[in-house]
Amino acid sequence: MIGTPLLQRIMIWLVPYRAMLTFAIISLLTIALTTSLLTVIIKQLIDNMNAGQTLNELQFLLLTIASLITLRGIATLASHYAVNWIGGKIGMDLRMRLFEKYLVLPLDHTIKSNPDHHPAHFTSKIDRIIDGIAELLTLLWKELPTATSLLIVMFLLNWEFLLMAFSSALVIGAITQLTTQAREPSSQSPRDLMDDLLLPRTSVTHIRSVKLDDGQLQESQYFCDAIERERTLALKRALLKTLGNIVVSLIIIAILAAFSLLFIQQLTLGRITIGDASALIAAILLLIYPLKRLLLAKISLQYKFQAIDEIESFLAQRNEIDLGNIEIARARGLLQLIAVSTHASSQSNPSLDKFTLILQPGEIVALSTTHHNQVNLLIDLIARFVYPTNGKILLDGIDISTLKLAELRANIAWITPHTLLMNDTIAANIAYGSTRCETEARIMKVARACHVTQFTRQMPHGLQTRIDNKSVTLTESQRQRILIARALLKNPAIVIVDDTSASFDTECAHVEAALNTLIHHRTTLIFSPQNALLKKANRIVTLT
Repeated sequence: MIGTPLLQRIMIWLVPYRAMLTFAIISLLTIALTTSLLTVIIKQLIDNMNAGQTLNELQFLLLTIASLITLRGIATLASHYAVNWIGGKIGMDLRMRLFEKYLVLPLDHTIKSNPDHHPAHFTSKIDRIIDGIAELLTLLWKELPTATSLLIVMFLLNWEFLLMAFSSALVIGAITQLTTQAREPSSQSPRDLMDDLLLPRTSVTHIRSVKLDDGQLQESQYFCDAIERERTLALKRALLKTLGNIVVSLIIIAILAAFSLLFIQQLTLGRITIGDASALIAAILLLIYPLKRLLLAKISLQYKFQAIDEIESFLAQRNEIDLGNIEIARARGLLQLIAVSTHASSQSNPSLDKFTLILQPGEIVALSTTHHNQVNLLIDLIARFVYPTNGKILLDGIDISTLKLAELRANIAWITPHTLLMNDTIAANIAYGSTRCETEARIMKVARACHVTQFTRQMPHGLQTRIDNKSVTLTESQRQRILIARALLKNPAIVIVDDTSASFDTECAHVEAALNTLIHHRTTLIFSPQNALLKKANRIVTLT
């Protein structure tokens, strides 16, 4: 059905929920047991009716059947709840593991990695895995026991019917497997095939070359040939599917005819009773669905579990490495970039060549550049998200590569207007990350300093007011003041003010005052096209 290593991996995921798993297994086994018992009770009921048994005995059998059906319904409800509960928990665990892994990967990996390795990309794949786990549990603990118990009942009633049913199942299963495999000429889905047709071609990636070389006609012809091949493959799959269904239907008709002849023969010879015949018919009908699911299980589970290796590969990647061992606590703010160079991997990536910049403690420097990517590169270098190819970056005379990562980043605050707030209280948005355990008194002090209390006083719960799109709507200046308060609560030695992609509302006096409070006596780097922010700088440096 599926490989042993894959099954072991799934079992590891299931272990934390073994109590609910046990409940699910008991419920599924109950369904299987009641299904097979129904055939036995049906035999007894029919035989008793033919034998002229008393009404009380017939009523008892009917009550037994009703009880079994009720028990089966309760077990079905319980199993659905338990299986979906387990699937939901495993899905939540996988999503959390993927997201947490994404947060601790090196920044250059998260930026440069394939979009297919983004946690959001795995959403549909995790949904398929959850469906696969539910299907696997159902197959192992309901369909397989149901089929086994029904075959045992058939063997006890008449082994010839069992032999015929088993042979028929093998024939139908073989034909189903063949037709299914024939419908899959390629391991790629139609969507993947279309992607392969479009993406590698110069018509998409190098449209300028196509236009300059007048290659539109050739590209159109290539695309036409490619989609014609895909149309032919799709038609072939449709025909094979229809042909397979017709063949299976004809075989089922032949099998039913053979069963009918065998029933008549056995009844005529007196080898089976009418009750036996009724039970056998019921067993055969009840056997069709579980056998069909078991026969198609391999293909279905392979499709649903094919993303497990991809997810495990993503989770196996190395976390961001911290080789620093020096503790610095609160730095003075002397920042030195000495002959820093980085080499771009492509024309779209920024680079620096022997860039030198020294900021004295408390100095405010504005950096001017026409390339936004260069701004991001410089911020990434200072925060040690990336490393320079040559040169050194020093904080208080210490190479930042030797500092503990947490110590370094605790001394840096980066504020940009487009940072999103969490759907939490205003206080929780101020006390974020490393400051989440700060006292209410400190949060209130910072909120006053950044003019946050100016608008929270009018809210019903003050700083404990929750931010969401339904009940509370913040203005842009109010949102920016919360972000500035978050940076101030961190009490950083170095402040990076970045409004190259979005602008601070410097026309608002409260935002202006909050920014002044934040950068007062702090080493500050300003990346901004706004004159209002550039005027705060002691000097302006141009990046080339």
